[in-house]
Amino acid sequence: MSAAAWRWLASSDDWQRVYQGVYRRVGAPQTWEQVLMAGCLAGDGIASHRAAGALWRLPEIEPRLEIIIPQRRKVILKGFEVHRTCYLQPVDRCHRAGIPVTSLARTVIDVSLQAPDMAPVVVDHVLARRKVPLALLTNRLQALGTTGRKGAGGLFHLLEERQGRGRSVDSDLQRRLEAIALDAYKAGLLPEPHFEYPVQLSDGRWRYPDTAYPFVSTGFEAHSYKHHSTLPDWAADCERNLDLFGEGWLIVPVTEIQVRDPVRLVARMARIIAVREAGRARGQAAPPTSPVRTGARR
Repeated sequence: MSAAAWRWLASSDDWQRVYQGVYRRVGAPQTWEQVLMAGCLAGDGIASHRAAGALWRLPEIEPRLEIIIPQRRKVILKGFEVHRTCYLQPVDRCHRAGIPVTSLARTVIDVSLQAPDMAPVVVDHVLARRKVPLALLTNRLQALGTTGRKGAGGLFHLLEERQGRGRSVDSDLQRRLEAIALDAYKAGLLPEPHFEYPVQLSDGRWRYPDTAYPFVSTGFEAHSYKHHSTLPDWAADCERNLDLFGEGWLIVPVTEIQVRDPVRLVARMARIIAVREAGRARGQAAPPTSPVRTGARR
């Protein structure tokens, strides 16, 4: 654009100045994305952290106006949180809906370091949906550096834990059910639980009960409304349970209501397991569990 054209635009009633050197067309809808893009242009930065999380549609992320710029650059933008970094490689940059933004892997890392409580949610989400390989997350975190970076050690440990898990959990309810079962085991109230336990069906397919007790062929499944609110999801869940019933497994649904009362839930789980164990001792148990592949997480 020539200098004359720029002067005309700046003085025209059809354009409104947003930041120095950044104008918006009067009458165009004002959206969060428009404001974010204006900030990126004004600060010569890219959307990052929760702003990037919202653009990537990560779960439980509230849209914020956040950008990241090089460490030595200084900029103040009203309404924006500006982050600075000395390490942002080309692999950490891309575009989303036309807006410059940190890559999905870098966004997961930034959000996890910014809000450690969100780390299991966003990490498990991208792994469960195969949006980002675990190796890439680990690689980008190592490249960014963990020494002296708040929360980096905890995130690295979280990624290490996921290394030994064949399947990732994309459900807060399931995570809470797992925590209750594990705490009950440590307290001596329940047997040792097996999470995402691989059961091979007679036809060679595999099914994975959320929290399983294979010695009595019993599993407890987290049934959240979020993940079972559509007919296809609900039907698929029923189909999976029917497959497991056919192999002699008992699948017990657990909802948000039961998880809110861990003491009562553990007591019920213990009772169910005891009844199954007693039935097995009387020779009334289901057929032996189908063979499982090696490396099942315990």
